[in-house]
Amino acid sequence: MSGHSKWAKIKRQKGANDVKKGAIFTKLGRNITLAAKEGGGDMDTNFALRIAVDKAKAVNMPSDNIDRSIKKGIGGDDKSVFQKISYEAIVAGVAVLIDCQTDNTNRTVSEVKKILEMSGAKLASPGSINWQFSEKGLIVIRPEKLKKSEKFGGKDTYTALSKEDVEMALLDIEGIEDIEEDEYEDEEEGKFSVLLVTTSKNDFAKALKEIEKLEFRIVSFELIRKANDHIAVDDSTSEKLEKLVTNLEDHDDVDAVWTNIKEK
Repeated sequence: MSGHSKWAKIKRQKGANDVKKGAIFTKLGRNITLAAKEGGGDMDTNFALRIAVDKAKAVNMPSDNIDRSIKKGIGGDDKSVFQKISYEAIVAGVAVLIDCQTDNTNRTVSEVKKILEMSGAKLASPGSINWQFSEKGLIVIRPEKLKKSEKFGGKDTYTALSKEDVEMALLDIEGIEDIEEDEYEDEEEGKFSVLLVTTSKNDFAKALKEIEKLEFRIVSFELIRKANDHIAVDDSTSEKLEKLVTNLEDHDDVDAVWTNIKEK
């Protein structure tokens, strides 16, 4: 899971910062609209839509915004035509995959090029980087189990479990490829331990459903791009890559940035 642990740690903090700028709601709204266009507006049958909505709720995107984004996708009243496209680059020997959502590919590629050039990098040939990554499902679990209120109308709570007990239960679920311990940071609850559960893309929805049946506390779930191999870099290169990734993610058309850098 190296290369994705850092994302799990900073996701909430990064999302909160973006909300202040208003950028993240726009990006998440596009994701929801695209998912609804491709698979319909029912989250029970459109897993991509469910993922997009979950990410929006994680940063407190208003329900009205979510509903409007879904209606744009299924109602055809969205006059702009957004599409997903990925760009590839090599920066100081590190593979960089840039996922975008855009209504103007000429604008997006030009501006992505400028950001890369600021770091002394250039776009790579299509297909030269993409093969180094695999799409995986990532489910972040807090080792707790749902405890339903015995009082009518009462609030449900969670009971703490040992990470070992949770891992043992997860081993019986088909499709789970890896389980790793890590820390997660939440603005309201601070830092706490989590389990990062990786699945294949095809088994993602099925594995999530089985985990939900166990009533463990699921912090988040999403599709990620996991590097097949990772490379170690020095501190100087790491700082350079971190700045580049931040600059790319701050662009309105960039949805996510993935690298094969090995986390320390």
